[in-house]
Amino acid sequence: MQPTEISVARWKIGLYLAGSLALAGMALVAVLHPDGEAWKAQLGLLFFGLCVAVFSLLMVRPQRLLMDRQGFTVVGGLVLTPKTIAWGDIEPFFVYRMPRGGKMIGYNYRPGVRQETIMTRLGRALAADGSLPKGWPKSQEKMVEELNAYREQALGATGGAMASPMANTFGAAPARTTFGMAQPRRTPTVT
Repeated sequence: MQPTEISVARWKIGLYLAGSLALAGMALVAVLHPDGEAWKAQLGLLFFGLCVAVFSLLMVRPQRLLMDRQGFTVVGGLVLTPKTIAWGDIEPFFVYRMPRGGKMIGYNYRPGVRQETIMTRLGRALAADGSLPKGWPKSQEKMVEELNAYREQALGATGGAMASPMANTFGAAPARTTFGMAQPRRTPTVT
């Protein structure tokens, strides 16, 4: 099984950066011409200024998803200490809807793999033990389909040979996939 790397789509990060720059610019104009509630404009300038800094960093150091026979790792961006998550430690990936809209790619740890912490309880409130960042080149549903296909192949590997090898280009998904409709331990709104 060939190691595979997927990078975030820089054009998507560019759109986020452009939007943040526009909103930071509007907040700056509001700070320079206060109308009585300058603190709101200052707060907006601080927030969107931080967004500009983060998205600028993501343009220079884009996030990447590295996958191999052992598991997957998210590197780049704001990830300072990458951590590999073993395929056998998680259940299939799924798409879930955030409480205030938007979709994310999530995964749950298999029972007994991870100790209960404050962060796992917080993640559970959002319907997933962990999630992948946004901005990948394909839709969340397509990414889930391909992630689950890769996971199935990695878990099905025996003696270093794969039953159905996947191209290193991460292009077409194998015929047998779960298309991300795996049922998580909790019941999020799956789309």
